[in-house]
Amino acid sequence: MIRRSAVTIAGCVLAIAVLHGQAPTPPATAAPQPPTGRGGGRGGPALVSPEVRVDNTVTFRFRAPNAQQVTLIGELDGKTYPMTKDEAGIWSVTIGPLAPDVYNYQFNVDGVIAMDPVNPAVKLGFGAFPPANLFEIPGDEFDDAKNVPHGTVRIETYHSKTMGVPRTIWVYTPPGYETGNTRYPVFYLLHGSGNTDNSWMLTGRANYIMDNLIAEGKTKPMIIVNPLGYVRQGVNLAPERPVANAPTGPAAGIGGGMFGKDLLDDVIPFVEQKFRTLKDADNRAIGGLSMGGGQTVAIGFANPDKFHSIVVMSAGGQNVEENYPGFFKDAAATNKKLKLLWVGIGKDDKLVMAGNSALKESLTKGGIKFTYRETEGRHEWVVWRHHLREVAPLLFK
Repeated sequence: MIRRSAVTIAGCVLAIAVLHGQAPTPPATAAPQPPTGRGGGRGGPALVSPEVRVDNTVTFRFRAPNAQQVTLIGELDGKTYPMTKDEAGIWSVTIGPLAPDVYNYQFNVDGVIAMDPVNPAVKLGFGAFPPANLFEIPGDEFDDAKNVPHGTVRIETYHSKTMGVPRTIWVYTPPGYETGNTRYPVFYLLHGSGNTDNSWMLTGRANYIMDNLIAEGKTKPMIIVNPLGYVRQGVNLAPERPVANAPTGPAAGIGGGMFGKDLLDDVIPFVEQKFRTLKDADNRAIGGLSMGGGQTVAIGFANPDKFHSIVVMSAGGQNVEENYPGFFKDAAATNKKLKLLWVGIGKDDKLVMAGNSALKESLTKGGIKFTYRETEGRHEWVVWRHHLREVAPLLFK
């Protein structure tokens, strides 16, 4: 169930069900023939794309009879794949086998990025990380919707005094929240560049990951809060109003800048007033991926009395000793405060490996205790879902 300010939005529920519950696509011969010709684009019989086979290979199809070149791209296996066109103008390619996981893809059609018009599973995004389609290779069920008690995902709207605009947060409450009186720890979980406040739920499946971990007794039930990571009004709330005095330049990131101030002065008070939370630093964590990981360093290192658990995924930090001297000047005191400082990255992540190495070196040199994990993968959601599964059981012990 999804609520905007506690009002159920049935359409969002359906959207999440579709995005999270895609089953393997049936063989092409089983595809229905819609009367309008939709499914492969107008003007032809329905297509099946992607077609996930039992051997974990996948066939993609795209109707573009006038295109000169079509290429399959995305967060797949680190490769791009030229597609071939048949006499009906349908381009196709088969890849794999792929390891069980959730992947995203797009088509490059004569230099224009296009999505798959027959696949309703979508990863939202913009800028350098535009929308893409999703598909799943079955076999690794840690992030699937299982027959276990489920938590609730809400969309909450608040007015940011810091930015002077309306904004939203997505909030996960664990199973049993509505029927009990227990107070819970809170994990403020930040998205990356090109994502939005819904990305950890709709793309990262954070709610299902948490449901499954809680059902297995592997993690402490907690509230997860996903704020919008930009200095701007919330998306699709009203005519866009610019934020006055929005900071620019490198200094905007020190301490999290205006976004950090919004999190500390607006989001956290809103959450702690509206939800049954444990309101101390031992029960408050901050974490994030990529851009959100950098924001986690900025906000967490500047506010060690606010967050005693810090999770940095696929991000780094340059000059952190200089920017956050209070965090480093007394390593023993910092180590005593922190319950967890976790730093993780995919070993083939060329985008942020240098910054990650700099952060690791600074922490080691400064005598700050931390857990470091270098896993398989690149700068992709395949990595971050697994990171959440690994780190959630370590929180709030």
